[in-house]
Amino acid sequence: MNFLIEQSDICRCCLSYIGGVDLQNPYGDLPEALNTILLKYFGITLASQPGYSYTICDECAKKIENIYKFHEQVKSSEIKYNELWQLYKNRTVSNAFDENTHRLIENFNTEDPDEDIPISKLQNCLPLQMPKSCKQLSERKRIILTCGIVLKETTACPFRHLKSWFRCFFCLKDFMELKLLREHTNETHTNIDNELKMIKRFPRSLQIDISNLECRKCHLSLTDVDCMRRHLSDVHNKVIYSECIADYKVDSSPYSCHLCEKKFHVFRSLTTHLNEHYANCICDVCGKSFINSKRLKVHKRTHEYGSYPCLKCGKVLKTQSSRANHMELHSKRIIKCHICEKQMKHYNDRIKHMSEVHNITHNFVCPFCSRVYNIKHYLATHIRQTHGNKNKKCTECNMAFITNHSLKKHMLKHSGERPYTCNVCSKSYTRKYTLKEHIKDHENLSKCNQ
Repeated sequence: MNFLIEQSDICRCCLSYIGGVDLQNPYGDLPEALNTILLKYFGITLASQPGYSYTICDECAKKIENIYKFHEQVKSSEIKYNELWQLYKNRTVSNAFDENTHRLIENFNTEDPDEDIPISKLQNCLPLQMPKSCKQLSERKRIILTCGIVLKETTACPFRHLKSWFRCFFCLKDFMELKLLREHTNETHTNIDNELKMIKRFPRSLQIDISNLECRKCHLSLTDVDCMRRHLSDVHNKVIYSECIADYKVDSSPYSCHLCEKKFHVFRSLTTHLNEHYANCICDVCGKSFINSKRLKVHKRTHEYGSYPCLKCGKVLKTQSSRANHMELHSKRIIKCHICEKQMKHYNDRIKHMSEVHNITHNFVCPFCSRVYNIKHYLATHIRQTHGNKNKKCTECNMAFITNHSLKKHMLKHSGERPYTCNVCSKSYTRKYTLKEHIKDHENLSKCNQ
């Protein structure tokens, strides 16, 4: 803890990373200083005294920026909604509606109740009575709608990604380079309408390469998803949902984030990093942000502890994510190093190989004790288990623990339960580690008798 306090630039918002953003200055597109926004929207004033850190990390600064933008979006939407409501109230029953208006009213009564109507159409031809059955589009329909418009109206190259392979969005063929996948998509999947019919059964959010992104109709170059969304809405009157899209500029390794220029030698690290820029979904357990609900759903599996046996060898893992990583060991697929193309069996093997052979490391330093990890997940686990709040209290002796697992092990002392039994001499122990040490004594004795 002394290490934390001694840091003059520790992040005041999360205490987990070294801060680098001054709270007294604006950040990104913000017109006001970060401490002003914290006070205005949260009523929080961070104490400032001689020797105090008055900085925060980029991740926390980005969250504050997103909160400000969301606040501005809600204000703008409220103004627009009130204007539309006044227009609606001022219309009378005797208003003459054009053909489009009648068609819109009929759609309200006959179309799928989950069907959505762009706000631009509502503004131009409001019906006399807003329908009760008009609901917000489901996530499934938002994805299908977005896929159809983006793939038909732009040159975005869709893809999927699995470990080290870029996979065709339509036929699931694998490629080591996105350039080859792009050529395959342009040559093989030219009839987008037919392809969309095939994927409607199992719709999924879009991952797109925007290296050569432009509108197919007017050939305007588009820089990113927000630019594409605004252009399609303002010029072509088409609505897409940006939370259904993850955009990348994939040229070659090392891969660069097109939003902050940060470089990654492993594409999977880039996909994880992108969650920091798009806080569309928030984990209610740990507060991490994610670009879409699918990533959040996958992440939440890390919080679901239980017994998950391997379908190949029967080994029992504690989480679904652990089981998925373990089952990669049984897979016939080979992971290749992006530099020398050496073949390996597991993602972590490649991280170790790139560190030892190519001197490419990703060091994540604990801000509390300076321990270093090469995988960010390991650091997060370490901080949670070692430096977290001891709020799990024993009901017998009031000792406190960071995790439920530690509390459960402690409770064995009070219950007298000894769940770990030696198969040789039937002695039992409260801890698995103690049983392992005991078994070593049997093994050593057996060696001596030989």
